[in-house]
Amino acid sequence: MVTTGVALWSYQGEEAYFSNFRITNSTLLPVKNGAEASGKWQVRCSSDAGIFNGTLQLARDGSRVTGTWSGDLGVARPVAGTWRDGYVELTFNANWPSGGPGGAETAAATLAGWIDGDSAGGRMKVEGRADGRWTATRKP
Repeated sequence: MVTTGVALWSYQGEEAYFSNFRITNSTLLPVKNGAEASGKWQVRCSSDAGIFNGTLQLARDGSRVTGTWSGDLGVARPVAGTWRDGYVELTFNANWPSGGPGGAETAAATLAGWIDGDSAGGRMKVEGRADGRWTATRKP
């Protein structure tokens, strides 16, 4: 017997209501474990602090991933991370707008999730500022 859990949540400080919720069986989609991280990726982060778009340019050497992030959280920000059979954990120092006269603040950003062929996605966070999901599509 297989037991599966389901969680429903909203963002911090928000009230959420769920109704007419239904769970149904579906056909499993094939997953391409080991999908390559190298390349140019168009990324969309949806978080409790808003939506952030950007581009990741990644290169993989064994389990090590390096590259750059350019977009709403900074331009040409160095990225470092790990890859294992299609699972990636990437970090970079994001430029976070402070709204004050001092300009942008720096905060650690993390993207963790799976690469499946030419698409990817998972959890994202900007330390102490945002939490949510990210999706990405490989660009030619």
